[in-house]
Amino acid sequence: MFQNLRQGNTLYVIDKTGVPALKIGQVLATGNPTPVYNTQTAGLTLGMQPKLEVLVRAKVDDKEGEFPHLPADQNVHDYGTMVVTDSREAALSEVDAIKQNAQAILDSVPHNEATVNACDEMFKVLNPNYAKEKERDEAISSLSERLDNFEKRMGQTLGNIEKLLSKNAKS
Repeated sequence: MFQNLRQGNTLYVIDKTGVPALKIGQVLATGNPTPVYNTQTAGLTLGMQPKLEVLVRAKVDDKEGEFPHLPADQNVHDYGTMVVTDSREAALSEVDAIKQNAQAILDSVPHNEATVNACDEMFKVLNPNYAKEKERDEAISSLSERLDNFEKRMGQTLGNIEKLLSKNAKS
């Protein structure tokens, strides 16, 4: 739990911006637990205990920083783009969840490609202008590919001609 962190304890930080990265740091200091009252239900729940939060200062990647609003009675906190934990097992669990999510997205690619293709076909039926634009785009793409192939062959042909000319010049 974050409230039990002391100077020198390990802190695991998973940066989820872009490609996820694991950073391991050391706790420099932990503030005293601070009560946080729920302002929406303040008058409705008399006697209810407030949530406790702690502020942890740590050195991660040779940089000192603060991790505010960590729930005192938990050992994992997700800031949205970053997950902080004091538990190696919790870090492993978070990394596994990130991987499973990414794998699910990769596994859904064929289905989503088929969906896009099916929608294109429906657009062609429902919107004749879309069908004409799509046909034009496909024709342009095909012509572009043919032109690229032609340029490659011309480059090869010119190279062969240069070789023949250089051989004839040596003879």
